[in-house]
Amino acid sequence: MSPARCAAIAVLLALAPRTSAAQELTRSRVVLPGGAIELAVERGERPSFAQIEQWVRRAGIAVSSFYGRFPVRSVKVIVSRVPGRGIGGTAYGGRTVRMRLGVDTPPGRLRTDWAMTHELFHLGFPDLDRRHLWMQEGLATYFEPIARARVGDMTAAQVWLELFRDLPQGFPRAGDGGLDQTRTWGATYWGGALFWFLADIEIRQRTRNRRSADDALRAILAAGGDGSRLWSVERVLQIGDRATGTAALATTYDRLARRRFRVDLDALAARLGVDAGRFDDGAPLAAIRRSITAPIPRPARQPARDR
Repeated sequence: MSPARCAAIAVLLALAPRTSAAQELTRSRVVLPGGAIELAVERGERPSFAQIEQWVRRAGIAVSSFYGRFPVRSVKVIVSRVPGRGIGGTAYGGRTVRMRLGVDTPPGRLRTDWAMTHELFHLGFPDLDRRHLWMQEGLATYFEPIARARVGDMTAAQVWLELFRDLPQGFPRAGDGGLDQTRTWGATYWGGALFWFLADIEIRQRTRNRRSADDALRAILAAGGDGSRLWSVERVLQIGDRATGTAALATTYDRLARRRFRVDLDALAARLGVDAGRFDDGAPLAAIRRSITAPIPRPARQPARDR
């Protein structure tokens, strides 16, 4: 993970609402399959409102394509302008997303940004007890690049290169226990991503690639588990596993959350046929690797453009 991305993710934990009633906002409604984003942007020249609106739309399309629909009927996305080139944000209760956008951010950065997609992913999963925050943040960390790759906003090579490079940040350090007992940044984001990655691989293996963690998350959302709800982790595991016909979520939770763990990522990369972003299609799990980032139909997709 790049230093800029490390710094930006760390900022997410510290961001606070910034937009005040006195600030002038430009508004629009971004309509997506199954829902809409009520967009409000603090007025300014850079980036332009049209560029910001397209940035939000691209993220909304990636998330809608993943879940099969936009996770909620309506959400407010409020974009505040701040000095510099950074991008960060926080989702609040499944109803509001506040983003901070540096006024010197190049338009090209918006076209490759991950932060907006990350925050919108939180709309499709319930809040959990604080000790399980890693499951919520890890979900958005793991699936955000996958969703963007499926709609053509990233390459599969980028997804796998970054994933295997960054996952070791979630490994336990000296004195750490399982994910439920560890509050570090690495455990919260990349330990959580490791949980979803391993569960996804296990589901696909057990079902001969007919089911995946996608199915578990869609079932959780269909049962009412969006970002406005507070659930127990037991309910998440039960509904997710029922949807895939496996016990993959429960067994992966037991392995990573309750106690210190070890994972041989080099061996898993070899089985998936991933070597520094290059692929071996003769590897045992190559078909699973391909299916994770496979493009999806794009009838709702709109090409990005600067206006």
